[in-house]
Amino acid sequence: MRAPWFPSSSLQSQLSQALNGLSDRAKEAKEFLVQLRNMVQQIQENSVEFEACLVAQCDALIDALNRRKAQLLARVNKEHEHKLKVVRDQISHCTVKLRQTTGLMEYCLEVIKENDPSGFLQISDALIRRVHLTEDQWGKGTLTPRMTTDFDLSLDNSPLLQSIHQLDFVQMKIPATPILQLEECCTHNNSATLSWKQPPLSTVPADGYILELDDGNGGQFREVYVGKETMCTVDGLHFNSTYNARIKAFNKTGVSQYSKTLVLQTSEGKALQQYPSERELRGI
Repeated sequence: MRAPWFPSSSLQSQLSQALNGLSDRAKEAKEFLVQLRNMVQQIQENSVEFEACLVAQCDALIDALNRRKAQLLARVNKEHEHKLKVVRDQISHCTVKLRQTTGLMEYCLEVIKENDPSGFLQISDALIRRVHLTEDQWGKGTLTPRMTTDFDLSLDNSPLLQSIHQLDFVQMKIPATPILQLEECCTHNNSATLSWKQPPLSTVPADGYILELDDGNGGQFREVYVGKETMCTVDGLHFNSTYNARIKAFNKTGVSQYSKTLVLQTSEGKALQQYPSERELRGI
């Protein structure tokens, strides 16, 4: 009778190791699912907050537009009252003058009816001059309206409409902290070359970067580069010195956190002569 077959201890060990690795991945997957579910909740909360902010911003624009509308309507009402006053004043003036003219005409007709030639001769010249004078007064723009009925106001709303059409979202987040690429950073003699990049999952663009080095003696950091490039070589460093380097990104919204500090060691070199040479002392 053949004895039962059992797997060797080596195969058992391999299977056990494979199961341990798979168990680790399953644990990571569970943690990742928790992270994704938390992200769903956070997205929902952020969406509500963002929508409320958007509504508030649009309401503020509408309020500003309503205030401006009230100001413009006040100007229209002012123009309306001015036109009415000019026309009413002209009506009043013309009414008074017409009453005076009518009275003069009625008086002249009564005089013409008089049968006293001598009396008529005494006042006829004066009446004729008065009639001509009154007629001339009517002819000096009195019968021309001093105001038009049209409102010479035209609302120029094209810039505002254009601005409304251009109303859109802008990036309001600071960029992610850049990463110094250690494999591409190096020193040569008394210069240092540094390279950096944005994190792989970063979606916020950076307008530029600020690279800082200390003084090589553990002192304060100073800016050595500001720009859009992602690589920079800094010359003129001290030989045989240890420098600390860090980088941060910026955009119109703000500045990111500093990256992790990178330690750089410059090459050994002869110390520079600190005293004047003989030629310098002689003024040559």
